[in-house]
Amino acid sequence: MELRKEINAVFLYLKSIDVKIDKNDYIYQVESHPETPSLLAFSDALGFFGIPNGAFTIDFQDFDHLPETFLTILDIGNGHLILSYIEKKEQSVLYTDHEGVQKTISIPEMESLWTGAVLAAENNGEITKPSNVFYNKLLPAFIFCAVFVVLYFIGGWFISGFGAITMVGLLLAFEAIKTELGLESGFSAQFCDGNEKSSCSQIINSEKGKIAGFKLSDLSVFLFGIQLFSLLVFNKELINNYYFLIGFSLLGCIPFTLYSVYFQMEVEKKWCPICLSIIGVIYAQLIYLSFNMTEILNNVHLDLLTVLLLSSVVIAFSGTYIFIKKALITYAVLKKDAEFDSRYIRHYPYFKNILTSTEPLVLKAEPILLGNPNAPVTITFITSPLCGYCREAHDFLQRIYNQYKNQVNIKIRFNMTGVVTAEVEEMLIQLLNIYQTKGEGKFIEALHDWYSHRQAEKWLKKYSTTLDNRTFLLNKLVSVSYENLQNNLFFTPHYFINDYAYPVRLNKKYIEVFMPDLIEDEWNEQHDSVKELEVEYR
Repeated sequence: MELRKEINAVFLYLKSIDVKIDKNDYIYQVESHPETPSLLAFSDALGFFGIPNGAFTIDFQDFDHLPETFLTILDIGNGHLILSYIEKKEQSVLYTDHEGVQKTISIPEMESLWTGAVLAAENNGEITKPSNVFYNKLLPAFIFCAVFVVLYFIGGWFISGFGAITMVGLLLAFEAIKTELGLESGFSAQFCDGNEKSSCSQIINSEKGKIAGFKLSDLSVFLFGIQLFSLLVFNKELINNYYFLIGFSLLGCIPFTLYSVYFQMEVEKKWCPICLSIIGVIYAQLIYLSFNMTEILNNVHLDLLTVLLLSSVVIAFSGTYIFIKKALITYAVLKKDAEFDSRYIRHYPYFKNILTSTEPLVLKAEPILLGNPNAPVTITFITSPLCGYCREAHDFLQRIYNQYKNQVNIKIRFNMTGVVTAEVEEMLIQLLNIYQTKGEGKFIEALHDWYSHRQAEKWLKKYSTTLDNRTFLLNKLVSVSYENLQNNLFFTPHYFINDYAYPVRLNKKYIEVFMPDLIEDEWNEQHDSVKELEVEYR
């Protein structure tokens, strides 16, 4: 199988059942699967994203009982197998061939290609969310109409017409920005997905495709944004100056548009429909201005006011755009992390699989133990008295302790590295003594008091007592801290679950979410669910 073409068939199918997932992530999951390019790899990758699916064998006589769209493996001759997207018509069948091109054949012709291997999925309502019609359609339409009316009162039909073309360009530019940041919308998905010869993301994010160090997405936002906002601030007397300057800038864009087309056609050998549409808007603006070129040239009078107005718009728009772009980048990162995390909050087997993907680390130095030492779940907590983030982590562990006291064993290991002063060292010694002499409850209370203010002198006045075994307690703390350092456990807070390091990228809240599953799990039977899936599809 030619993997990328098969993946395009998968995305045509997902589009038909209204399921949207990140294409690059899906490609990575398929390519990293040990059974690639088998049907199992495509099925497991869909399962990774929480998409219910099944692979099975169907005789062609049951073809009519299959859903309207599905994926199947076809034999196109000489043992060449392809994964094809199938769409049933009344008397024919639409399928994707080995080049990823959709073709129509008769049902008897389909039978000659049939192998029986079918992959079908369903939208369980968790993958896609209903679009907000107001924000996605009505609000942009309202803004478009409002700007059009304002421009009409500024300068009549010609200026409002030019503004309408500019707003279309700005819309496409924002779609390019969203594609760059991975915030794909239904609009861009409809333009860019499902065709082997097109990839908006590949073109827009290509380092080789930058123009003067800038991406086309940024340049197009600057071009159309400055045009539109300048149009709103130039009065009717200066409008021909505006047209002249904009026309001159559009002529300067022509070499860049030609380079972009060449880059797509000859370098990447992929087309970006959004980019081509932006280029089309630039030429549409030039053609539109040419209809009024005589009046523009006869009435242009460039002066200092024109230059100051345009410069002010450029500076104001540039500053605003840079601020918004940074906010969008932050949002895109948070959105991707949320999507990454959401896979695990719905699927405990995958959560456990990623948790146990590394070798367990057995730490031998005796820590502070809370809860049930014979519990099925052990949470090891690496912390430091000087760690600012550890207060929140302490509260988090206290919630788990309060709820699952008899079903979890919490091990607390202090790091004594860094700027641990003599007072902080004494605080740790006194804290360990409280644990050994007064029990878990008083220890948790004293630790909570420490994190509430982290003032050693204040804490010691409240809890310090004379100790005969101070050296013994210090040695126990040092041995734990030294073992932490030997295993490169420098950063705090850090967690282990049953000796497996908790993934840093995964929010700790999922420990609470999955505590019932962790407690009920059979920890000596690793990856059971994954193996069952493999057996089912093999």
